[in-house]
Amino acid sequence: MSAEAMRAEAAAAAAKRRSASRASTLYLFALPATLLFVVFIAYPIMWVAGQSLYTGTADGRALFAGFANYTTILSDPTFWTVVRNMVLWGVITIPVQMLIGGLLAYFIERHTHALRGFFRTMFFLPVVTSVSVISLVWVQIYAPYYGIAQEYLKHVGIVMMTSPIGDPKTAIYALIIVNIWQWTGFSMLMYIAGIANLPSEVLDAARIDGARGWRLAVHVIVPMLSPATKSLLLLGVIGTLQTFPIVHLMTGGGPNRASEVFGTFIFKQSFVLGDTASGAALSVIVLVIALVLSLVQIALLGARLSPAGKEQP
Repeated sequence: MSAEAMRAEAAAAAAKRRSASRASTLYLFALPATLLFVVFIAYPIMWVAGQSLYTGTADGRALFAGFANYTTILSDPTFWTVVRNMVLWGVITIPVQMLIGGLLAYFIERHTHALRGFFRTMFFLPVVTSVSVISLVWVQIYAPYYGIAQEYLKHVGIVMMTSPIGDPKTAIYALIIVNIWQWTGFSMLMYIAGIANLPSEVLDAARIDGARGWRLAVHVIVPMLSPATKSLLLLGVIGTLQTFPIVHLMTGGGPNRASEVFGTFIFKQSFVLGDTASGAALSVIVLVIALVLSLVQIALLGARLSPAGKEQP
């Protein structure tokens, strides 16, 4: 073997060792996150999935029930009431929050100067306010006869005999209004970040071409904010499925299950009624729904976004 061949072989062996060492280092860095995922996410999911296949007996023993718990849940009319409420929640709150948040972001960034920080803080304040405080305030706002809502409605001749959250026909819509009020500031902040990253060259070129006001906003700014819109849509769907505190504190899912959501339904099945098997089955169903919706959105909208807000090939 010639000297050059030996040197080439030695260089290849050294490169292979460096590559193996680098791979070992990368795996070592990934180990803590992997352990956290296994302990706090993968194992609990598998445990809940296993629990959903069993049912309890009067003497405390667990009997294998297969998919009987899932059949019971899917045949329960309350489950389909919850599905209806969740669809209403997502279909109304997500687009309304994005629309109002986008409008607030546009006017704050384009039409305010000295008070820009003040407006940002005021509209974002509900996002960081305690849910308990929000619930107490809105219960008083909705109170019949003396609530703030009644004070405005009486000017058009409407007198509320019951609170909107106490009426089965309006409870879910009253809670949706509270949720929109609480989380619109988050949409606003996302759009503010998107507007701040818009390339000034494109905006200047659009203005030179005659785009002004609403034409500039609708035909130039809105399309360029699509990464923020996609992110808000994905987060909104996941947040809808995670809805629990505001409903639990204001109505508890009532009256007569009219405002029940997945979170309160699971809570009642597992901790109020003590039927942990049905609660586990319902949790697995919600997980599957969340995975399917997330995958559909990723497939349709794309998820590979750069920090600058531009889609990568």
